[in-house]
Amino acid sequence: MFPNNGDFVFFSETMLKLFKKTLLNKLSQKKQGQSFVELALILPLLLIMLAGMVEVAFLMFAYLTALDLSREAARFASARDYKVQLPASGGSGYDYCTDDSLHYYYDSACFFTDDEFNPFLEFDPAKYDDVTITVLTIANSTITERRDWSLYGDNWQKDCDGNIVRSSPFFSNADIQNKFSSVAPGDRGLVIVEAWVCYNLILNFPIISDITPSPFRLHAYTIMPAPEALPTPTPIP
Repeated sequence: MFPNNGDFVFFSETMLKLFKKTLLNKLSQKKQGQSFVELALILPLLLIMLAGMVEVAFLMFAYLTALDLSREAARFASARDYKVQLPASGGSGYDYCTDDSLHYYYDSACFFTDDEFNPFLEFDPAKYDDVTITVLTIANSTITERRDWSLYGDNWQKDCDGNIVRSSPFFSNADIQNKFSSVAPGDRGLVIVEAWVCYNLILNFPIISDITPSPFRLHAYTIMPAPEALPTPTPIP
C-alpha cells in the first residue's frame, strides 16, 4: 500500500499526533467539567466564610467603638466630682450634652449619646441599650460606699429581647475587692463606666444567623481611679 518505508513512518506519526490531540481535547473538556463541579461545591462554603469574616469585622468595630467610648467617658468622670449635678430645673428632655453646667452622670454618658462624640454606634433605649456608671469609695481595701447610675433605667438588666436576665451589677463588691493588690493603698476611689449594646448582624447571612443570635449583647467597660470618691479628700493647702 505504501510505496516506501518513509511514507509509512510519516503516516504513523500523523495518526499518532491526531490521536494525541483528540485524546487531549477530550481530557481537557473532562477537566473543565470537573472544575465546574468542584467550583459549584466549594463556592457556597467560600461565600459563608467571606460573610463570616465581614460579620466579625463589623462586630469587632462595634465592640472596639463601645470600648473606646467607655474609656473616654471614664477619663472624663475620673477628673470630676461625682456630687456635682444640674439642678432639678433641668427637667426631662434637658440637653445635658450642650449646656455649660456639669451633671456628672449625664455628661459622662454624652460620650455615648452625642453624635459628635459617637457617630457610629447608636444607643437606643428601645433596643435595650444602656450606659451604667458606678462610683466606689474604698477604705482599708473595703468598699464602704457604692453609687450606681443607669442612663436608661433598668435596660442593663435585660437581654436584647427585653427579658430580665440579671438582678445584680456585672461587678459585685466582692468581685472588685478580689482584684485589689495587697501592696496598693487601702483608701481609694474608683469609677466604672459600662456600655451595654444590642448588636444586630449586618449581613444576617443564612447559617451564620442560625448560629449567632441577632441582636445579641455586647458589653464593654473601663475602670479608672476617681480621686473625688476617696474616703478622706486631700486637704487644699
